[in-house]
Amino acid sequence: MPTNLNVTELDFDQIKNNLKNYLKSQSEFNDYDFEGSGLSILLDVLAYNTHYNAMAAHYSLNEAFLDSAQIRGNVVSRAKLLGYTPRSILTPRASVEITVDIAGKPNPPSSLTLKTGTKLSTNISGEEYQFVVLEEQTAIKVGNFYTFNDVPIGEGSWKTIKYRVDNDIENQKFQILDEDVDTSTMEVRVQSNENSSSFVIYTPFETLLNINPSSTIYHLQENASGYYEVFFGDGIIGKKPSNDNIITLNYVYSHAGEANGADSFTMNDNIGGYSEISIKLLSPASGGTIKETLESIRYNAPLSYTTQNRAVTADDYRSIIQAQFTNIDSISAWGGENSDPPDYGKVFVSIKPLVAEVLTDVEKSQITDVILKGKNVVSIVPTIVDPNYTYLKLYVAFKYNPNITDRSSVELSSVVRDSISDYDYNNLNRFDGVFRHSELLKVIDNSDPAILNSTVIPYMYKSISAKAAGGNDFDLTYAAPFYYSPGQSTDNILYSTAFKINGEDCYFADAPIRDMEERKIFIYKEIKGKRIMVLPNVGIMDVERGRLRLHTFRPDVDVEIQIGVTPNSLDLAPKRDQLISIDALQVDINPAIDTIAVAGSSGTVDYETTPRFTRNS
Repeated sequence: MPTNLNVTELDFDQIKNNLKNYLKSQSEFNDYDFEGSGLSILLDVLAYNTHYNAMAAHYSLNEAFLDSAQIRGNVVSRAKLLGYTPRSILTPRASVEITVDIAGKPNPPSSLTLKTGTKLSTNISGEEYQFVVLEEQTAIKVGNFYTFNDVPIGEGSWKTIKYRVDNDIENQKFQILDEDVDTSTMEVRVQSNENSSSFVIYTPFETLLNINPSSTIYHLQENASGYYEVFFGDGIIGKKPSNDNIITLNYVYSHAGEANGADSFTMNDNIGGYSEISIKLLSPASGGTIKETLESIRYNAPLSYTTQNRAVTADDYRSIIQAQFTNIDSISAWGGENSDPPDYGKVFVSIKPLVAEVLTDVEKSQITDVILKGKNVVSIVPTIVDPNYTYLKLYVAFKYNPNITDRSSVELSSVVRDSISDYDYNNLNRFDGVFRHSELLKVIDNSDPAILNSTVIPYMYKSISAKAAGGNDFDLTYAAPFYYSPGQSTDNILYSTAFKINGEDCYFADAPIRDMEERKIFIYKEIKGKRIMVLPNVGIMDVERGRLRLHTFRPDVDVEIQIGVTPNSLDLAPKRDQLISIDALQVDINPAIDTIAVAGSSGTVDYETTPRFTRNS
């Protein structure tokens, strides 16, 4: 019998048994019936209280660590110790050109000012959203027009709140009253008193470099309640506002990403009293996203601490951009020495945005000229490159046993198609998204018990936009080397969709070059099943590097041409700026009844296997 209590248990029943065994070991309780007596109720109370306290202590300990904390306030607090401030909601931003027509208006001024907060509106799927101008801009009258170029606008409402400084309050903080604030739009002003017309604009604190007692900086943090708050320096690190100074916080609060993609805007306000206003879209709304999630904070806070706001390694660049730029679905960074061919003295960053396939020029400039400025090594040039998409066309065949399913072959094909779409969504379309052939086969085989085995043959393709006016020079790099059999060197490696030259359907093909590893690309047409050469040399194919270079051809009209190849491997791994994506419209599914599963050994007569290659055009 134990003479000491076991204090390591968390289970209620085990705690009660430990208490019971302890009491049984005492001579005073030798004759007690612990199951039937009132003492059992007392043991329940003791066990419940012990269990409650043990679980509370257990959860409290979990909340003390960044990796295990579940309450947002605790995660934010642990991230703060690493010098990391979680990102707020970001409003979708667009860029427009605004023109004011003053024809016939008397005595127009020589210049006109477009004020911050001027309202516009847009409609998305029947829902109206308000946009506001984010930066004040002045335009000079030219003829009968004032033109405001590259005007940044953001979805949401402009708000202003004011606070009075009271230095009797130690460590005074000024809370932003809206949880859905976009702190990147915030402007902080300090006036000497409420009657003063002059103010000083304070900037957010980023680094201790060059900070002194007169530096006009403010600090931003998220508090335990989920609201952001502003506080100022202490007179040693940053200037401390004087007593009775007025703090003004101007900011936009937003619906996050709901207005992403907006591309048509109407002016709601007048500008300087003029209402004849036209708006030209320069770039559609993008980049809107919700407040940073707990998992994102857990991931980014240690990385931010490691980089110390300095961009030295490729991982540093990735971490800094992820922390301060939100229109990111996937990001890749690599040094110029790892480029093909090497380009020393540069760091390359490729970003797949949440909205659209590539970043806008404005977003690229924001990253290189604002986010990375002052953080990267002076001699290293950061360069933003667009993602390089390789699309997959799949030939899919599967055998099934109709005796163990109520689904028809068409329904089974639909299930397989959905499984492939899920695989594409969950595993591909990101820079570390490897197409694993066996993994996809497993997904297909597990999609229905009736499916006995499957075959997947992938083909890679890219699309080019060929112009009738010429200038058709294309350099295409695929995600894998091309399949090439030396014993079949005269066979085509690539194929293409049709395009017209001189009114006839033409196609790309390739042929070996004597004593060279590269192959030449030519254009042909078909007459009565025979190939007739149209242009003998329009490019070069590098089989080992998975690369095509096309030049000097002109279709009759502007046309989109797909150029496909067979990969050398069934597993495809992207490199650097490459992304792999399955084209759902080019998944060819071929179900067949498994005659052996249905008829046994007699079914072997009609059993057909899937060939290693199929026609890929």
